[in-house]
Amino acid sequence: MTLQQLSLALGRSTSEIYRMLEVLVDQGYVLRETGLHRLSLKLFNLGVGQVPARDLLTVSLPVMEEVAQLSRQALHLSVHVDRRLVVVASIPSPEPLGFSVRLGSHFPFRADRTSARVITAFQPAGLRDRLLDEMVELARPTRVSRQTLAGRLDRLRERGFEEVPSDTVQGIVDIAYPIFDGQHAGAIASLNMPYLTQRDARMSRAAAQQLLAKAVRRISQELGGVAPK
Repeated sequence: MTLQQLSLALGRSTSEIYRMLEVLVDQGYVLRETGLHRLSLKLFNLGVGQVPARDLLTVSLPVMEEVAQLSRQALHLSVHVDRRLVVVASIPSPEPLGFSVRLGSHFPFRADRTSARVITAFQPAGLRDRLLDEMVELARPTRVSRQTLAGRLDRLRERGFEEVPSDTVQGIVDIAYPIFDGQHAGAIASLNMPYLTQRDARMSRAAAQQLLAKAVRRISQELGGVAPK
């Protein structure tokens, strides 16, 4: 939003809003680009250190390390924040060669992101519909059909996980499962293994998928959550 738009929305003078914005921009809470303002991820970064995000990371990281060592594959944990898919934990492959997603990376919450589909598929109906609308909107101008995407999410939920060739990186197969806790009705995160076939990583994709399935059940149970029926 512009300064004038913020002033109108808040019912305050532009001089008042300008002073506030200058402080927020200076402190890194708001980003200014060509006269427009948007929230940064600074509040999110602060929130990661608090409950329940802290509990999610405390429980997930040791399990992710264990799975990475056994499978020789990388893993990353993603959450939905303000129309973005944000990577809050990332474990690289123990192999000299591998593919991983950097900690702190964030992407539009779009239909071509495996973790976005997983998080959306495992939500109560009302929230699922809102996130579905968000994914369709952010997918423009590719014009993803809402009906087609809804059907894909229904099949994903019935299967319990996603396992598809990556939409963004050739040669990678994304395997992703939802994580649940005891406080929310839907998935709070998606644990993703970007499986890369290579000579020295000997665990098969099927075995890696089963290992990941056990890992997310363990994480969810420790957080007090269970997958919906």
